[in-house]
Amino acid sequence: MYKLKILVIDDEPSICSALKIALQSEGHTVETALSGKAGLGLVKNYAPDAVILDLRLPDIDGLQIIDKIKEFSDDIIIIIITAFGDTKTAVEAIKKGAYDFITKPFDLSEIKLSLERARRERALETENKLLKLNQEKVVFISQDKKMKEILSQIDILAQTDSTVLIEGETGTGKEVIARLIHEKSKRASGPFIAINCSAIPANLFESELFGHERSAFTGASERKKGIFELANGGTLFLDEVGELPLELQSKLLRVIEDRKVRRVGGLSDIPINVRIISATNRNLQNEIEKGNFRRDLFYRLCVFCIKIPPLRERKADILPLLDHYRQIFNKLFKKEIVGFSGEALEILQNYEWPGNVRELKNILERAFILAKGKIITEKELPVELKVKTCYTAKTPESSSFPSLEEVERQHIQKALEISNWNITKAAELLGISRFALQRRMKKFFPNY
Repeated sequence: MYKLKILVIDDEPSICSALKIALQSEGHTVETALSGKAGLGLVKNYAPDAVILDLRLPDIDGLQIIDKIKEFSDDIIIIIITAFGDTKTAVEAIKKGAYDFITKPFDLSEIKLSLERARRERALETENKLLKLNQEKVVFISQDKKMKEILSQIDILAQTDSTVLIEGETGTGKEVIARLIHEKSKRASGPFIAINCSAIPANLFESELFGHERSAFTGASERKKGIFELANGGTLFLDEVGELPLELQSKLLRVIEDRKVRRVGGLSDIPINVRIISATNRNLQNEIEKGNFRRDLFYRLCVFCIKIPPLRERKADILPLLDHYRQIFNKLFKKEIVGFSGEALEILQNYEWPGNVRELKNILERAFILAKGKIITEKELPVELKVKTCYTAKTPESSSFPSLEEVERQHIQKALEISNWNITKAAELLGISRFALQRRMKKFFPNY
């Protein structure tokens, strides 16, 4: 039987004592409170899995306590015990979210059975949600020697709760590595929540990470859990962690150290049990020297560091990746593509892949949509790949050979498409400054 953290709220010391002894004998951890106020304090500080609640307390009505518990967490199991077992009160308690209603005097076995039923139902609900979210196991396709070493380290890392920092260029598969660590860990049955730190407006960062209480700020019409609470019991993946503003970095550091969060507008801390895996395409050591990233946070996030090499440095992975996505896109587009022409393979293997695996996937998806036969040929590949790889030794006719200016325009457009037209990220892909890219964009895309 799974062991629970249980809180008993009853104004009769004998009831509290009897339940504590009985439930502790089953291996559960039990705390007791003799008033509603004391009970609500323990709900916040003790964070129980289940609450056994007397509806008639001297200071606060039990139905109000149910509301307060549900405000704190919808996941807490509530079992009502009372000497006033009228149907109206029972129905009201169940409507408010109580799981069961037991009338005094009761047999201790009734409480035990009710707790076990509730636990099993919650476990089944969680399992069903996970099955829907994870229809297929996460895989990282690689035949590269360096990547195989990294993948073997993941098995070891997964057995710990240490923080992991994954470094690598955009599109190398940092989130896939994070998901693999989660799936192989003891937290696999818990949630995996990924958040892109560069995609959230600065003014909403704190609310997204830590949640907020109702009326905490203009527009906060209801209470909202932050991603730390949502990831409780599982893994939180902070992608592009180098984009976090400095003021939030200090708050993230405190959460990691204290294992507690406080919602915006909240008055109390909420205990959390979350493993943090973060990722960046920046050199955080350089960002530290520039004053853009906290050194103490870096060391907290980087107990273990994984550096994923770009696809251009692991060309042995291109053929396995092509076959992997061939199978996926055949199912997706209901096609029967059996392979690639020799010319297409030469182009794909010789291209530098500045956008890494993500770019390869996008190009293949486009090729599958365009393909009319059972072989992907060079005709289905973008022109910039053909020019970049110089796949043929033949000297093309000058009329069909693109100018240097056209090649540059196409290359810049590709970088912008890969980065979703984020100028800063596109400039990083191209290895030029943001200002230099903006100057070229004015030349090539005057209407942008």
